[in-house]
Amino acid sequence: MRIFRLSPDHPAALGALGTAAFFLAWELLSRSGWVNPVMLPGPSVIVHSAWSMLDNGELQQHMQASLWRALAGFGIGASLGILLGIAMARLPRLHALLNPLVQMFRAVPALAFVPLAIFWFGIGEVSKIFLISWGVFFPVWVNTYLGVRDSNPLLGRAAASLGARGWRMLAFVVLPGALPFILAGLRISLSVAMVLLVAAELAGAMAGVGYLIQMSQQVFRVDQMFVGLIALGLMGFSADLIFNRLVGRLLPWYGAENSRSRKPT
Repeated sequence: MRIFRLSPDHPAALGALGTAAFFLAWELLSRSGWVNPVMLPGPSVIVHSAWSMLDNGELQQHMQASLWRALAGFGIGASLGILLGIAMARLPRLHALLNPLVQMFRAVPALAFVPLAIFWFGIGEVSKIFLISWGVFFPVWVNTYLGVRDSNPLLGRAAASLGARGWRMLAFVVLPGALPFILAGLRISLSVAMVLLVAAELAGAMAGVGYLIQMSQQVFRVDQMFVGLIALGLMGFSADLIFNRLVGRLLPWYGAENSRSRKPT
């Protein structure tokens, strides 16, 4: 019977070794007495707090609220970014009309709109979704616009010679050529959505991972703050992993091209 083994110099083995060494050093430092264990709790304390919060359902409640806001904001911002990017790339007059305005707002950090969003929409869900949508919109818009604008003209002329016009040209020639740019913008916006999610929840919420971090800070529960940080990291990692899996499942030719391009020649 063949047994799978990892050699000591295998990348996975080295990664596991480095991770284990890091957490072991962290645990030893927390228990050494050189630092205040309340300010820097060890991984064992954090795991115990996470388990307690999972057992009573508190952590799931916060993560569910945050995921809903992130998904709603990402969906709205990404959809508007793709639509406006395509429209401005295909319609020169619309680009000339809107480009100065869009570029001006793109230079304003989304976090600067936190007070204004609360003033306009209150501390409910609308203000949080607005902030996430605002931040997600611009990376998607820029990448979509560049991808559509710089589509291969030779392919366009070849398709036109075969009778492709209007929406057929856009759907079967322009958008497939712009797809790598659009996917890059969507992937960047996933991390942007997580950053703005925390900022929005810190500004005012009754549930969410950002709210958990803020309330834990007020009652000096650093272990629960770490639980919130780890939850955010897992949410971001899972979102990126799911995105890649969906791209590979729905667009298998795109994933195959990427894997071939990464192989050394």
